[in-house]
Parts: sequence; C-alpha cells; structure tokens
Amino acid sequence: MSSILIIAKQFALHTKLFNNVLEGVEESQGARRMTEQVNHLQWIAGHLTNARYNYAPMLGLSETFPYKELYMDPTAPPPGNRAVDASIKYPSLSEILKCWNSYSPAFVDAVSKLSDAQEAAELPFGTPIGDKSMLGFFGFLTSHESYHIGQMSIIRKYLGLGAMSYK
Repeated sequence: MSSILIIAKQFALHTKLFNNVLEGVEESQGARRMTEQVNHLQWIAGHLTNARYNYAPMLGLSETFPYKELYMDPTAPPPGNRAVDASIKYPSLSEILKCWNSYSPAFVDAVSKLSDAQEAAELPFGTPIGDKSMLGFFGFLTSHESYHIGQMSIIRKYLGLGAMSYK
C-alpha cells in the first residue's frame, strides 16, 4: 500500500474521531476552558477544521472555511494561526461539525488520489519533521490532528463526559 493511502486512512479515522470526541458535548460547554492557558473546544475544533480547509488549493479543491478569519492572522508568520481570544464569538460546535463533515470526504479522497509525482513535490516550506515533500507535509498534518483530538479528549473528560469512542 502506498504511503499516501495510509495517510488518507489516518485522515478518515480522524474524521470519525473528531465527531466522536464532540459527541454529547453541549453547545454551552464549547467555550468552557480548563484554565486560561488551555484552549476551549470551539477554538480547537475550529482550528482543526480551518487547517483542513487551508490545504484545499494544494489538493485541487476550492472550498473555504467560512470562519477562517477567526482562526488565522494574515499578519502573523506562517502558519499564521490566531490564538484563542475571549473577545471573539466563535462558531458553535454544531456549525463547526457541519463544516468538518461537509468538507472531509472530499479532503480525504483528494489526499488518497495524490500521484507519486505530487507526493514527491517539494513545497516552499518545511515541516517540524524536516521534510519539504507533500507526502511529508500531509504525514505531519496527521500528527497535528492526533495531537488536537487528544487535547479535545482530555477537555471532554474535564467536562464530565466519558472517554471518546473509537467505534
């Protein structure tokens, strides 16, 4: 099996886990923070959704996350993420889930269809793993998603909900 197909399967799993980690979370809990140093679910979920949408052009897709400006700062150095801000009204978890679920099938499909030449293409930027190829970039992105879904799982427990399901 090609490396990109394994990565696409990881994204498909994350698509499901993202839904599972938010299962049963009430809208009123979305902006609750464990401490001022920890992001809330609305920010993390929006950040992950924005990240997937951000790479649409690399995959030949044209979708744009409608809340991008809440999560991105065009004046910040790459990757240009905006920190959580208590003065911002973030979209509801149900709205973020709607965006995630409407875009994710196309995203996963496009990743799975990257050609060998596209996988090997060198990007103008690197990743924390030191790989400038598109394959390395999307490999790193799966790690990014795992990290944040794990954070969301801890917040879920903090909110008094059961562990996230893998089913």
